[in-house]
Amino acid sequence: MSIVCGNSWGWLLDSCTHIDEGLQRCVCYKSAGLEKPTYFKNCFKREYFNILKPRVQIRQNTGIFTSSIPLHTAKNSNGDELATDLQTRKKRKRKQRDLNTGELDAHIYHGKVRSVVLEGCQALLEAGRKCGYLTEALNAPASESLPTHECQLAALCDMAKQLPLTDKSVAPVQTLRGYGLEPPLDLFSYITENPFDCAYEVTLMREKYLLPPRSRFLLSDITHMHPLVNSGDKFDLIILDPPWENKSVKRSNRYSSLPSSQLKQLPVPALAAPECLVVTWVTNRAKHLRFVKEELYPYWAVEVLAEWLWVKVTRTGEFVFPLDSQHKKPYEVLVLGRSLAVDELPEQRLLISVPSVLHSHKPSLSAVLKPYISHKPKCLELFARSLQCDWTSWGNEVIKFQHSSYFTRERAEDPAGTSQTLTQ
Repeated sequence: MSIVCGNSWGWLLDSCTHIDEGLQRCVCYKSAGLEKPTYFKNCFKREYFNILKPRVQIRQNTGIFTSSIPLHTAKNSNGDELATDLQTRKKRKRKQRDLNTGELDAHIYHGKVRSVVLEGCQALLEAGRKCGYLTEALNAPASESLPTHECQLAALCDMAKQLPLTDKSVAPVQTLRGYGLEPPLDLFSYITENPFDCAYEVTLMREKYLLPPRSRFLLSDITHMHPLVNSGDKFDLIILDPPWENKSVKRSNRYSSLPSSQLKQLPVPALAAPECLVVTWVTNRAKHLRFVKEELYPYWAVEVLAEWLWVKVTRTGEFVFPLDSQHKKPYEVLVLGRSLAVDELPEQRLLISVPSVLHSHKPSLSAVLKPYISHKPKCLELFARSLQCDWTSWGNEVIKFQHSSYFTRERAEDPAGTSQTLTQ
């Protein structure tokens, strides 16, 4: 379970625990002639979540970004909040430049949620420490320099655009067989499914990936989503993590962004079941939040019901960025709505977790959203970069974080009879 503890403020989450849940028993075959499978236990490497210090820091008594800031806002020798002093310095540097519309909207929004973030984080972190979370020894090396797998999936999706579209009369799902080596799979034209109750290690495009139990995925870009629509599935929960346009993404060239206007092309109405809960991750740019609430959701006939915040902290309980930073905030917004609003959702709930150093590696929302969806829901993640048990996932990097290089493995006991009976 990814939830460490919860209260009226929200939830404290352990992302690694959730990732590991579906990978406690993973099966693989070494060769085509090997009848008996090999079983492994896989764990996501903890080093990727070993953030010990804030990424941007403040020096005490100066207001300069150099050393860590505690959970409570630090004060200088005069008793004034450093954030206020910092804002004053920045205003002088900018020669009293007036805030533009986006900066003003962001400032107003921050003022509305600031006290919730401060008080809620304090309460949830204190509850978590009583459970023994974030209290372990922190002797592991810093994780910022860890190597990452060079993902070529997006480039392959671009190449796959030249392939002919599949016949709509053909079943859009291809399933793993559960024995020996798999035949070549068409990852770009079909939904690929692991129907078994254990994880499966497969070789795709000469790379090894771990597919969680009962997971499905479609590897494509926004122009080739027809297998998902043609499957006929209607989903009770749809989560989106769009590749929003921003300056840092353009500078780093980490992934291709998508103009906001193109998000309207997503076939969310065709994929949503009645009373579907739609959740969208939004960056801290005010125009993106305004677009989701005032244009995107109304276009899909989704009613906005609540806004939640994902607050990112270090393993010592500090914000990863100063709370009052003018550039980056330690939180991101989630907009929740329904295609048919039958009930209300709690407002301004907090999701607190140690983030991954891997870019756009979001925490799972499965556990916290469970009370607000049907008993046996069908769940879909759009723009996904990893897979989850009992979920369908889509994106042009949909299995990026399922690459075997992100996991450590231990030999597991061979369960009696399962080498012959991998039950669906």
